[in-house]
Amino acid sequence: MPTISKNFEIKRLKKVKLFALDFDGVMTDGCVYTDRNGNEIIRTSRRDSLGILMLRRTGIKVVVITTETSPIVLARCKKLDVPCFYNSGLGKGKLATLIGLANKEGLSHNEIAYMGDDLNDLKPMRFAGVKITVADGHSKLKEIAGVTTKAKGGNHAVREICDLILRVRGISEEKLLDT
Repeated sequence: MPTISKNFEIKRLKKVKLFALDFDGVMTDGCVYTDRNGNEIIRTSRRDSLGILMLRRTGIKVVVITTETSPIVLARCKKLDVPCFYNSGLGKGKLATLIGLANKEGLSHNEIAYMGDDLNDLKPMRFAGVKITVADGHSKLKEIAGVTTKAKGGNHAVREICDLILRVRGISEEKLLDT
């Protein structure tokens, strides 16, 4: 069970319609393995993947917003059938992307959950109505987070949040997997 800050009302999770995730440090442990040929390899959690699938089946839109333009990130998002937005060098940061998504979807900030781990996630976290970080997230993110996972990034932290959202909404995971 994640740690809930004193000021956070857990019922706010019932309003979430968009769950935006950073990739490196949230869906991964923040490390990159590089072989002698310069090829990068990362590790992600299949439990996170199942949690994302279950949220999507409830109608919650899940997206990844990252500054990383790695083909690995894009491939993982494609496999999860999750849109991936990344900084393409056009000056659009994570906050601009999140605001653009909110406007496109007609969402208020209270209907958005953002999960990040490092300083480049501060601005989108401040915008989101539900602010989430991982156990090994930067201390500045922990200061503003309403929810902090018990797990570190890449170690089923996303699944923790998915399960929490489903639990707060009274949704059975088993029923979601039967469909």
